[in-house]
Amino acid sequence: MPDYPYGSPCWVDLLAADVPRARAFYGTLFGWQWVTGDPATGGYTMALLDGQPVAGLSRRPPNAPVPSQWTTYLRVGDLAVAARAIHAYGGRTLGRPVPLGALSRTLVAVDPGGSYFGVWQPGDLLGSGVLDEPGSLTWNELLTRDYDVVQDFHLRVFGHAFTDETEPDGPRWATARTEDGNPAYGLAEIDDEWPAEIRSHWVVSFATHELQEDVARALDLGATLLQEPFEGPYGIGAVLAGPEGEVFSLLVPDLD
Repeated sequence: MPDYPYGSPCWVDLLAADVPRARAFYGTLFGWQWVTGDPATGGYTMALLDGQPVAGLSRRPPNAPVPSQWTTYLRVGDLAVAARAIHAYGGRTLGRPVPLGALSRTLVAVDPGGSYFGVWQPGDLLGSGVLDEPGSLTWNELLTRDYDVVQDFHLRVFGHAFTDETEPDGPRWATARTEDGNPAYGLAEIDDEWPAEIRSHWVVSFATHELQEDVARALDLGATLLQEPFEGPYGIGAVLAGPEGEVFSLLVPDLD
């Protein structure tokens, strides 16, 4: 099991209206097997890769205040303490904490820039059992229209330090680091060159060794290509939308 220090992305799950369709799409794309939890977890569906938990799947109610989307969860030690800090520094929580049996306790929140994210207090499940292998989580990126405010929020709530990576004449971006100094996720600014309808959001990146082949497979399964393959600071990737418009990325990670 990977080590997940405080504030690190440790888990991702998908909120989808059509759960069978989502299972078929991602199961075929990534080779995931699915396990539905018992009543103690509220029937929470978990994706397994080679027997290891790598992602979750929940049904989106018709009246849900959020769209179908992938959610990035940040690891904390105490959910109640994290919730108070989120409110104290300009964010807000949505609903009550959700216990997933003995696995974890979770909470969904919104940062001051309007990005949805999750908070994960681990129980028996510390987080994804695999990282950086094809079909598993490899990177997370937060794109925001309120760069300074959101950066300060994450510093105060999760203790993230940020290394500025902005290139001359380029949009602002930084690497967030946890207390052990390791990179946790990317923070990028949505500036005036982006279409106005794109809201602040997190992007979940799943690892692949065969980018072109996996993009083609995703398109055949019903995905939409949002961004052609490009070379970024952490590998070569492409951005897609899944069957219900949920955004995710395929990434050949640069692990050097």
